[in-house]
Amino acid sequence: MMFSNIYKKSRRITESTIITTLIISMVVFSNTIQYANGMDPLVPRIESIQHVSSNANLFVSAEKSSFQNYFAGPQVIEVIVIDSDISRMDEAYGEPVVTVNGKRLRVVQATDGDWYGYFADMKQAQYADATQLSNSGKGLDFGQFCSTSSSSVTGVDFSDTKGISVARHFSGASNGTQSLGSCTATNLGGTINLVGGTLLNHVVRQNKTLNGQAPEGKLGQIAANNIAFSEAWPIIQLFDFSTFPTKVSVQYYKAGGVQQVDLNFDQIPGKMIRAVTNRADFPPGSQVQADLIDPQLNIDPTEEDSWTWGASASNNTLFYQAFDRNGNLDADGTAGMQNIVGNLTTLMFNHNGRLTEDPRPQGVAVAASQSNGIQKLFKDSNGRSRTQSISGLSIPVTVLELQPNVGIFAGYDSAGIADSKMLDNAPRGKSFTAKYNDISYSAVVKLHTATLTMGIPGENTLANVNPVIKQTVVSNQPLTYPIFASFFKIIIIQNLFFY
Repeated sequence: MMFSNIYKKSRRITESTIITTLIISMVVFSNTIQYANGMDPLVPRIESIQHVSSNANLFVSAEKSSFQNYFAGPQVIEVIVIDSDISRMDEAYGEPVVTVNGKRLRVVQATDGDWYGYFADMKQAQYADATQLSNSGKGLDFGQFCSTSSSSVTGVDFSDTKGISVARHFSGASNGTQSLGSCTATNLGGTINLVGGTLLNHVVRQNKTLNGQAPEGKLGQIAANNIAFSEAWPIIQLFDFSTFPTKVSVQYYKAGGVQQVDLNFDQIPGKMIRAVTNRADFPPGSQVQADLIDPQLNIDPTEEDSWTWGASASNNTLFYQAFDRNGNLDADGTAGMQNIVGNLTTLMFNHNGRLTEDPRPQGVAVAASQSNGIQKLFKDSNGRSRTQSISGLSIPVTVLELQPNVGIFAGYDSAGIADSKMLDNAPRGKSFTAKYNDISYSAVVKLHTATLTMGIPGENTLANVNPVIKQTVVSNQPLTYPIFASFFKIIIIQNLFFY
């Protein structure tokens, strides 16, 4: 987890600290920053989005007061125990006791000295995995599944779970369309030498490396079969939260007291989901920068998630990880590019998940999709921008999470180049519209006027004021101010946390 080094320095970031820093920074930069629409409601939300914990040693990725600790669908939850009493890698420790609703969650030590475990709802993990072709290693691929009774072939007993997903092939393992498989520790990874199998898990992409230095020689301090466990890692432990809404309690039993985080497994309340733009209206040629706030899109707690829509209302499509976090092709153009719009209800999405755009609601086009650092587009024979898999008529739009595990997504890259740009000749007063979570948004083309006052002061005196010259200036040049979330990322995170 990107913030674990901060935790180990005992740098406890509280709500008041973050909000105070935000207020100070907003004052300092108030003359240079144009904030997003409706930013006042956002200010108190930002505090815990980057994984601030209410406990000294227990960190749970879905603990966010800004989202009332909700998680839904196939979101993977990362649990980290950061405890200096058990952090040395060259010393043998008993495994920390961590539970999920009273059931044991196995945690393993990584090379940073911290202890990690991942869990998800069993049915939702299977539903998500079933959206992919067998063993694609793309999209919402959870890897392969092993039953509770056979999970010990990994070298660790997971008998308190409903089963596990393993990152690489195990003989007898199943995919999401099947019942959990009876796994055996032969032909691991699909290779005859037992190692080096193809990575299939695509929902925990930046897991930590396991500690291989423990005195007893057990990988991660707990594995009885190091080869099998290394092939299975990262392992996602599966529990049953199917009767939602469900309270999910994560507990760490540390000497001296129990540390606990309570989560809510349910559909995300609509009030937590919204879009914001960097301005109320847009000059011709301007970048249409927008942020999408939706915690349910945060599938992988370890890396920025990318979502791409074919935003046409008549041919609406949705793809997970069409591009990676650097904008390079991932699933796009491969068999792993699977449209999941038809699966949204099954995956516990309510009205969220569907994004549509109309670039010409008044019959005149005012904006167009473009390539940037988060999506790679090219022109089709009609001059429309498309991806390898999404046609130009489908209007490709990509958002990328601002940081891992934040639930805020940007439709623009680090240089501010947006997915959509107003045409240079976009007529004043026209607009294009977008709709997400059953809320409609409109981007209106507008030119701006300003009054410029010029005068020459009298020599050596402030009292002699010459007649002023006033001139009205009309500008259609796009402004390049970052929107609030981008400002938060760059100024607050980089300076407060010394990045």
